[in-house]
Amino acid sequence: MDFEKFLNLEGGDFRGRTLKEIWRYTDIQIEQIHDFIQVVFPLNKPSNSNPHTYYLNDDTTIERIQTNETIKQNIIKSSKWFLSFLKRNESWKKQYNHNHLRITRIIECLRLLVSDEEANKFHKSTLKLLGDKKINKITVEFWGNA
Repeated sequence: MDFEKFLNLEGGDFRGRTLKEIWRYTDIQIEQIHDFIQVVFPLNKPSNSNPHTYYLNDDTTIERIQTNETIKQNIIKSSKWFLSFLKRNESWKKQYNHNHLRITRIIECLRLLVSDEEANKFHKSTLKLLGDKKINKITVEFWGNA
């Protein structure tokens, strides 16, 4: 999987989907399709939830992504896209939900590839959306440590 081409809107993911196609997913697709999150928000480690997916396993690629402003802006756009999904839905505001892991991944991806500022902004926005709803304490700690 060529993350640079995918994130730079120059190619598809391992299924041939482009980032623009994923940005057009409906809320139902976002909720039910589970293999896009690892490519839209890549990390430098395999996924614990889906260990057979792709990840950034080479420091040179990570460095190129970190210095590519277009890719960084697309990752920020993806984080805002996912945040708008969270705004429109309440299903994630409960003790345990798979979107909690996705939120952790997004914070970690932003911190790794974009900036601490963007990661912190996404984290704070998520907490604001959560409001007074209670989710498990461990998840909130994961978000804070991501």
